[in-house]
Amino acid sequence: MTRWQRSVPVYGVPVLTRGFWGLCIIIALGLLLTVYREVVGLGATVSGMSDPFAWGLWKTFNVMVLTGLGSGGFAVGIAAWIFNNKKLHSVMRVALLTSALAYWTGLAMLGVDVGRPWNFYWVVMPWQWNVNSPLLEIAVCMSLYASVPLLLENLPPLFEYLIYEFPKWRGVAETCETLMKKVYPFIIGLAYILPMMHQSSLGALMVLGGSRVNTLWQTPCLPIIYVWAAAFLGYNCVTLCLLLAKLAWKRDLDPVVMAELNKITVYLIYAWTAFRFLDILVRGKILHIFTDGYFSILFWVETVLILGSAYVLSTEKGKKLSTMFNAHLICAVGGMIYRFSPTTLAFSAKANTFYFPAVAEVLVCVGFVAIAALGYLVAVKKLAILPGTNDDWMKMAKYEEKVKPGIQLTGYAPVEH
Repeated sequence: MTRWQRSVPVYGVPVLTRGFWGLCIIIALGLLLTVYREVVGLGATVSGMSDPFAWGLWKTFNVMVLTGLGSGGFAVGIAAWIFNNKKLHSVMRVALLTSALAYWTGLAMLGVDVGRPWNFYWVVMPWQWNVNSPLLEIAVCMSLYASVPLLLENLPPLFEYLIYEFPKWRGVAETCETLMKKVYPFIIGLAYILPMMHQSSLGALMVLGGSRVNTLWQTPCLPIIYVWAAAFLGYNCVTLCLLLAKLAWKRDLDPVVMAELNKITVYLIYAWTAFRFLDILVRGKILHIFTDGYFSILFWVETVLILGSAYVLSTEKGKKLSTMFNAHLICAVGGMIYRFSPTTLAFSAKANTFYFPAVAEVLVCVGFVAIAALGYLVAVKKLAILPGTNDDWMKMAKYEEKVKPGIQLTGYAPVEH
């Protein structure tokens, strides 16, 4: 094993902290308002949506934007496994966990948005599905991706936890691992096909918006540009999670891995930006980047945030951890604005109509984001998610053996990975 092929929990740190309880309060408020929404419907006190703006934050942010941030499992996985970039193997668990949490909470938000949970039984009756709806492919692919590949890819850390912490379940966990090995190639295949399908379909969906989407964003290439944006947003999210672990829990970072994450992020952004400008030029809309007033300003805000961050990451200053954190954060903000623009910021339903979310709508949205954050905090403290050194593992094993007498974390026969 190389030095960085371990994953180590954040040991010796309590789960029940002030941050934990703070997130619980936010979640409780969001869930209370969710129940209220189900009871009273989508009235003015619950949502700012209307007939012209039938999509609000719950779709446009929790689904369009957060699934972009949650594309680390897809984007980092392509580099790590398809292009055999072994430097990124150690961060795959972080990428997969963030993807799972983003998609699971996004799907839950779709349920809140659609409402009528008593009609959920139609899901198991495919002959009754509305095959003419452009949302069908997105709903099917997202649901399959979250419930099959992402779920199964996040099980190995749980199996390890059972093997080490609950030896009586070791046989069951090892049997499950053996069964997973037989189907894992198919899982990996689905893990790349399904997100690529639904991410591109999210872009294709806005192509159907026609002239209601401003010309700087409305393009036949929107499906591929949407997938591309999801790719660099996934790298932003994974890198920020690693840097936050360094800040919060003093976890070591592999400089080679961090440099590789930066390099790929920069390549993706430079190529994405060049392609976007080329698309605008070929469509004969290049003057609109200066002459469309508010929309031109929005376009340049996105571009400067994303492209400026990539430039910083490509310089020597970008190797400094604080600069790296700020650059990835700013880039993520720019990417999220881009994903949000075709559905909301650059979308004009019809004249004299306007959408602004209600307070309850925002609180529900924040509540489900808090669920994802809480899930991540608990997972990295209980399961081997974050990368660590072999020394980190040995220190953790000694600590566990002291606080839990009788537990065995070392001494197992070596296995072939």
